[in-house]
Amino acid sequence: MATWLEDVVTALKNLGGVAKYSDIYEEVRKIRSGLLPESWQAIIRREIETASSDSEAYGNKRDLFFSVEGLGEGIWGLREFSNTPKAFDKDLTDLGSDETERYKIETYRILRDTELARKLKLLYNNKCQLCGLTIELKNGTYSEAHHIKPLGKPYNGPDKLENIIVVCPNCHVKLDYGAIKIEQLKECKHNISQEYIDLHNQELSA
Repeated sequence: MATWLEDVVTALKNLGGVAKYSDIYEEVRKIRSGLLPESWQAIIRREIETASSDSEAYGNKRDLFFSVEGLGEGIWGLREFSNTPKAFDKDLTDLGSDETERYKIETYRILRDTELARKLKLLYNNKCQLCGLTIELKNGTYSEAHHIKPLGKPYNGPDKLENIIVVCPNCHVKLDYGAIKIEQLKECKHNISQEYIDLHNQELSA
């Protein structure tokens, strides 16, 4: 019979790599046959926390899980699911043959792929919160993290959950250039600061 830890890993895989405790409990109940001990939910919590370096209870064994929205929120993910394709800016300075006239193209956009951004993208399964699009690639799905209050000067916005939304590249460009406002979101599973949304809508967009 599989261990509790193995069942928790299987449960999270079945749930798409990230889930609330309540959903993990229900999925483990389906996986584990037979009568469950009285403290089975506490066992699941212990297995997750002792196998996560995000937790103070980390037992220095395999670091399998991460806290998606911070400790105390009860949402956990599998680290192996957080390795989505990394964002990058293509180098367009050397395209074409030797006979083709070349142009140097520069872009101001910097795509940041921090651990925080990867966790948030996993929470939304790389689905754009603005238009609902999910981009399918050969090795998985793709999305980008947009900081509503820009990180750079003069705004110096924070790199934290309430300042980030998950978007597709098209919506990201529109947001960066102030071509669209942030109004109704298709899906919202984390707290977003209204202050930052107001800043974008009133100062940064047309």
